[in-house]
Amino acid sequence: MEGRRKILKGVTALVLVVGIAVAGCAATSGSGDEASAASPQKKKAKGLPDEKNPQVQYERGAVALRYGLADEAVRYGLLAVSLDPGHFDGWNLLGSAYYTKCDFAKAAEAYEKAAVIKPQAPGVQRDLGLAYVELKETAKAEAALKKALETEGDAETAYQLGKLCYNGQRFEEALEYALSAIRKDGQSAKAYNLKGVTLNQLGRYAEAAGSFQAGIVLVPEDIGLRINLGIAHINAGEPAKAKAVLEAVLPKITDAALRAQVEETLKSIKDAGNLTYS
Repeated sequence: MEGRRKILKGVTALVLVVGIAVAGCAATSGSGDEASAASPQKKKAKGLPDEKNPQVQYERGAVALRYGLADEAVRYGLLAVSLDPGHFDGWNLLGSAYYTKCDFAKAAEAYEKAAVIKPQAPGVQRDLGLAYVELKETAKAEAALKKALETEGDAETAYQLGKLCYNGQRFEEALEYALSAIRKDGQSAKAYNLKGVTLNQLGRYAEAAGSFQAGIVLVPEDIGLRINLGIAHINAGEPAKAKAVLEAVLPKITDAALRAQVEETLKSIKDAGNLTYS
């Protein structure tokens, strides 16, 4: 069994990380209707024409961002803060728009300004933390995310903190945050996945498999969870179960590199355990 694990070790670690990778440059939480509705700046300044009204410019930018027009959102956000440098919504919009454009340095700068104006505003500390994550400014990211968790206590922030700890190989802390995220939102498949990959790193392979299975119940078609379940079975010394899981998911994998990794893993199972690989 130990020899089999050594043969598969390199592939195992790589595939497990795939499941919690950050998925591109999606808009952060500050760009939606909820953020705008919650702001006291929602009311337009009386007596100002639209072109001189920062709230009007912000609202136009928020609409643009909802339709995927990040450049337009930036333009309106810049107009808003040029008219009122203390306009929270304008800076928050700029943070979301720049984040969507993957311009994380400018996103962080905009969120910093928003956080100075309203440090307790919903989402702003978390979004600032996520921008710092992309900039690999881990200490700043953790500080902002911890502030967000203190003020909001939401599952998403707990998950993001857990992922940060996982990537820093602080696995015990990562597990605590993953469990916290699950307690706050029992329907979070990615939190179960984070719990699973963390348990795997802690050598608690059977528990890791159980966590991946819980995630699969929530999102049955998720490829990453199924691959991770197969890997957990390998580490638990259950190659037959791993083979069944990985063979079932293999036809659904469209990413060429990931597919090659799974094929190599299946080959390693065959070579190590003399299992029939069809």
